[in-house]
Parts: sequence; C-alpha cells; structure tokens
Amino acid sequence: MAAVLTPPCSRARRRRWRCRPTAAVRTRYSGARHAIPRSGAITAGAACFGAYIGYRGLERWRAETIGKRKAELAEEVLADFYEAREIIQAARMPGSLSNEGDSRAKSPDETEADTRTLNAYFSVAERLSKKTEFFAQVESRRYRFIAHFGLPAAEPYMTLRKIHGEILVNVRMLLMTHRQRQLGANPTSIEHWQKTIWEMSEND
Repeated sequence: MAAVLTPPCSRARRRRWRCRPTAAVRTRYSGARHAIPRSGAITAGAACFGAYIGYRGLERWRAETIGKRKAELAEEVLADFYEAREIIQAARMPGSLSNEGDSRAKSPDETEADTRTLNAYFSVAERLSKKTEFFAQVESRRYRFIAHFGLPAAEPYMTLRKIHGEILVNVRMLLMTHRQRQLGANPTSIEHWQKTIWEMSEND
C-alpha cells in the first residue's frame, strides 16, 4: 500500500496547537516581505528623479526666458539712446527755420532783430518739447532696466537727463538775459550757454 503524504500540519495537530509554517514557506514570505519595500523605494526614487528633471527643465526655461527678455530690453534701451542722441543733435543745430520759435511769448517792444535772436534760442527747447513723449518712454524703461541690470548700469540715464536739463536751462538763461545785454551788461556765461544749446563742433 502506498504511503500517504501528509501536509506539514495535519488537522489533528491544528487542533492541539497552532501550525507553524515550514522553512520553505518562511523563506518565501521573508523574500516577499523584503521585496515590497525595495520596489517602493525604486518607485519613489524614480518619482524624485522625474521631479528633479522637471525642475531643472523649468529652471532652464526660466533662465532662457529671462535671458531673452534681458537681451530684448538691452536692445530697446540701446536703440533709445541712439535715437536720443540724434534728437539732441538735431535740436542743437544753430539757427532756426522761419516758423520755429513762434510758440514763444513775445514782448510788446521786441524788435525784428530781437525776435530772430530769441526765436533761435527758443527753437532748441521747442524741438526738444516735440519729443516729450519719446523721452517719457525712455524714462519708463529705466526702472525695468535697473530691475534687470542693477542701478550702476543705469548711469547713462542720469547722463541723458542731465544733458537734456542743461540745454533747457541754458536756453532759459539766454532768453532772460537778452535784455540785460542790450542794456550794456555782458554776462561772462553767455558763450558757455550758447555752446551748450548749439552744437559748435562734431566733438561737442
């Protein structure tokens, strides 16, 4: 008669005490128990790596975008200064056209010679006043420029503002002292004022 194989734990034994798993069962269970955390660690690592790659990609995109914006802003500002130079050079051209300076308020006792001289002075300020919108646009970009490149890099803005202001102030001084010169006074600053409002040479 063939021998009957009994399972590791028979029914009779289960009644008397709890059945302990065999060594093979314990080995399989132990392997599965340690395999689960390893699988979870690999999944978590892959997720972290994917997040890192996404973060690096975002940072690169931001850097490229900011770099592109800075380059575009720099080009706009450079174009502004080239145009401002052309405007100032055109405004400082000596003399005036027949219709320039007409917006100036004339004195009742002003002679024709006085009108020509005073209009020639005033025409410089008049030319610049027609470009007020442009200079306001230049100033509006100054704060963006400072935000991207820092305050020291914005020094040319201060230089441009100073040149613009000096021209207008010297025009005003020439207009105010014209009658005094007619009365015999000859302010020593007149040559400096005229040189400031009029372009006397290419290097001026």
